[in-house]
Amino acid sequence: MPAGPEPVTRQSTLVDVECGLDRLPTAITLKRAWKDSFAPAQYGQSIMDAYDYAVQELAARLVESGTIPPATIPTLREVTPLLLRARTYEEYVELYNGLFTQQSHTVHGPGYNQYDEPGLTVVATRSKLISVTVDPDWAARTDEKYIAQDIVDCCAQIRARKPEIVKDIFLDQESDRELAARVVRHEKYLLESGS
Repeated sequence: MPAGPEPVTRQSTLVDVECGLDRLPTAITLKRAWKDSFAPAQYGQSIMDAYDYAVQELAARLVESGTIPPATIPTLREVTPLLLRARTYEEYVELYNGLFTQQSHTVHGPGYNQYDEPGLTVVATRSKLISVTVDPDWAARTDEKYIAQDIVDCCAQIRARKPEIVKDIFLDQESDRELAARVVRHEKYLLESGS
């Protein structure tokens, strides 16, 4: 039996999330009543629910305006100069995976609880927030504005992990087929040379 449509997330009156075109949060607002309205174990989920709503709203705005968001995976033409700079096979594989797979990254906020554990943990790919974990004891001692800003800062750190695309005027003159062949030859050379 086919699965039905996914349930629509409702907008929260206590948590507001704004997302960039890469679908990561760029701003979060937690109202003063946020801590009192949720059990401490639900803090992270309340933020994730607001995030899901923000992603739905972003998608609706993009559809209405006919805007196509930037691709989350680069083209071979964009990454060939980077791949050709790899000097070892391990470096090549790490770079390739970072460019073409949606690896999750874990970033911790700057605050710690009484046991010297992170007060905030954000897990995300470069195009999707996966989870937010908020330590209840840390949250009890921390202003909502700081919690919200720490989450946004963690997302900015993940966003910054996107490799910088470089241009090469000589490679730009080659066809896609020639670029692909060049990349395959380079990978084979690194593998065979044990570099």
